[in-house]
Amino acid sequence: MRKIDLDHYPRRQLYEVFKDREVPFFATSINLDATRLKRYAERHRCGFFVAISFLISHAVNGVAELRHRIIDGELYAFDQVDPGFTVLLDDGTFTFCDARHFPFFPEYRAHAESCIDAVRRKADLETRDKHGMFFISAIPWFSFTAIVHPYSRQYGSIPLVTVGRYFRQGRRTLIPIAIQVHHGVVDGLHVGQFFERLGDLMGKDLPHWLESR
Repeated sequence: MRKIDLDHYPRRQLYEVFKDREVPFFATSINLDATRLKRYAERHRCGFFVAISFLISHAVNGVAELRHRIIDGELYAFDQVDPGFTVLLDDGTFTFCDARHFPFFPEYRAHAESCIDAVRRKADLETRDKHGMFFISAIPWFSFTAIVHPYSRQYGSIPLVTVGRYFRQGRRTLIPIAIQVHHGVVDGLHVGQFFERLGDLMGKDLPHWLESR
């Protein structure tokens, strides 16, 4: 983590315009083609969410602005951010699950599955420092065209990605993906870069990211 020098930060004016707004975030969603990813998960018997969360982690880390955080009124950049996601429990409630970003899928899969098993045995709703993370919320019961999450000023600059229920459209399987970001650190350009990168990871680049190491 390093502090960003605002004197050499090209978005300084935008940062200062939006950082103290009462509602400084914006959220948007898109349907991405999950046909190849769904087939991969079924063929290799790995959880669909574990696979897509790995790709989301790479897409988030691939956009520098999604690794910027406002901490105690100062702007910082992280070299890497780790995923935290929600896990459904048997009683119908959910727990948080803090994981880590890995460059290769086998290591990430083993780690994420272990973390998920652990929080299913003992739920984790702790509010420890999470600035070095980003959040994924799984909503597999329905698809959506828009979604907004609760906002916390302390963690308001942390991107929140939402994965909805996939659905068929012709021969393709589509899945809604949403992202909520702080406009003080992220613009529509950067969200577009995230969606484009994730679409490539789920499509033409899928074999490289899930099958190589």
